[in-house]
Amino acid sequence: MPLAAEPDDAHEEGEDQQLLLTAKGGPALEGLVVGSYCHDVLIRGGRIVGETLGGAAAFVSNVLDAASPREEEQGEAPFVVVSKVGRDFAYASAPAPARRPPLLCASPTTSFHAQFSDAAASAHAPDRELRRVRACDPIYPADLPDRRFAYGLAVGVAGEVLPETLERMIRLCHAVLVDAQALIRAFDGDGAVGHVALEDTPYARLLPRVAFLKASSEEAPYVGVETARRQCCVIVTDGRDGCRLYWDGGEARVAPFPAVQVDPTGAGDSFLAGFAAGLLWGLSATDAALLGNFFGAAAVSQAVKEILEEKIAKRSSPCINGTTFTFDRSSVHDELHAALQEAARLMPEQQQADPTNGNGGDICSV
Repeated sequence: MPLAAEPDDAHEEGEDQQLLLTAKGGPALEGLVVGSYCHDVLIRGGRIVGETLGGAAAFVSNVLDAASPREEEQGEAPFVVVSKVGRDFAYASAPAPARRPPLLCASPTTSFHAQFSDAAASAHAPDRELRRVRACDPIYPADLPDRRFAYGLAVGVAGEVLPETLERMIRLCHAVLVDAQALIRAFDGDGAVGHVALEDTPYARLLPRVAFLKASSEEAPYVGVETARRQCCVIVTDGRDGCRLYWDGGEARVAPFPAVQVDPTGAGDSFLAGFAAGLLWGLSATDAALLGNFFGAAAVSQAVKEILEEKIAKRSSPCINGTTFTFDRSSVHDELHAALQEAARLMPEQQQADPTNGNGGDICSV
């Protein structure tokens, strides 16, 4: 694995500006995903019931690989992942390894313990207490590639996406989509996950330069939706109730799909990746949120790619444009929802036939 850059290697402001003027663009749809891989330990009733590759980058990679448009001769979807791990990283060569190699640094791999109660609130959103037990180095601006990208996803989970790193992403990417947890998560002395108000963070000044900000219903009060919607489009996910989009001058509710996964870990990450994939297919933001809802509720499925090729490919040009996103439902919205709903209905049968399908990483029952 390549070594991570040191913090004093970061470019000066003038060099960042020069890069924008001189760097040659890569493939038109190439994306940049920034957020670290993690080691997740799942605990129920005081005992470990599973250990898995976690971190938003893992879930996002799975969805983008499954749903992004690409040329037929291409293998993997065209995006780069910038993630950091320590030498203790256990998923470099596991049966289901990290799909994109991370940067190697001296600190240990970020690790979370997810404590589930025996009495879950619901199948889609069980009662879960999340605690960070180890934290890897943050991702510095100098860790990002020196070239332009069509889109960027800032998907930190442990404070690893620094404000200056997000600003660097904004300079490099035509449009940036951000998960609110990358901006507002805070950790107490024992590593328990809490939240701070977005307006009190150094990220707040960057919001007008962000295209989309995704937050869960739990995170939304800390984001300040009514203020944030005047600066970018805010998407609030609410599990079984689907999601709502808020922008300056309007809002829309997008219907949910039946939940297939009992463990909600990675559901928000999968939503954001599915939403980004929808934009890449040329969908409006409201139509793309259908795709986000699907992946937030269900496992990764190749059937989605086939649905998009049938319903969308001949009607839309795969593109992403940070200044001219549309929000209205298109004429194919209801048709696309029905097709995805049928795919979600069939998912449990497919998982029974192939129980490994849909794992965000290498899940090991203990």
